Amino acid sequence: MAKGFRLRAFAGERSTASFYRKYQNKNSKSVAYGKWFARAVTIGKTINIDELAKHMSEHNTPYSKGAIKGVLTDMIGCVRELMLEGKAVKLEGLAIFSAGIKTKKNGAPTSAEFSTTKHIDSVYMRARATGEFTRQELTKAGNVTELPKNFTDYEEGEDGEPQDTGGNAGGTSPSTSDDGGGSNTGGSGSNTGGGSNTGGTGSNTGGTGSNTGGGSTDPAPDPDGGSNSDE
Repeated sequence: MAKGFRLRAFAGERSTASFYRKYQNKNSKSVAYGKWFARAVTIGKTINIDELAKHMSEHNTPYSKGAIKGVLTDMIGCVRELMLEGKAVKLEGLAIFSAGIKTKKNGAPTSAEFSTTKHIDSVYMRARATGEFTRQELTKAGNVTELPKNFTDYEEGEDGEPQDTGGNAGGTSPSTSDDGGGSNTGGSGSNTGGGSNTGGTGSNTGGTGSNTGGGSTDPAPDPDGGSNSDE
């Protein structure tokens, strides 16, 4: 039955859908304990750059898979190079890429005592959605659908729980200016139980919402190196 579902959903003309599985919050310390939420899932395996180039070459283009892969590979390298020069790179209709900085959790007691080597924890990539990749546009086009229970070829994504506005500091508000790389502003929301927020508001780290202290020049950075907000 799972195979039949996949054929019906994806044979012929491509379907547009964002899939989820339901889960229950079992964190007894959460204000949302016992409540049910949606967790985004992706079906099949992750598409790599070689498969993306092949997919693009089949879309009525005169360019070969090899030519497309070469351009994509060079673009990735150039985006990284420009980011590390302190620039923001905007790919219209996709995202603005820039470097963010995470400060160590406890910070420095005074400005004079702040040290780059002692207090900077890491540099990571920020990606702020633009155009058709903003939360508003993806929500309109997403066709959100619950994945059938008998479908097993999927990977779990992030949780979609509401924020507890009375929690620890460390949430982020979406940036509204297209300034080519300005930092996001800090909010007060924290995760309520068990997962990260999705879709462009900056990722909060797990569980019951940890206090980030003064630890980041970009509020609530993703510890894995991603921080998203809509443009």
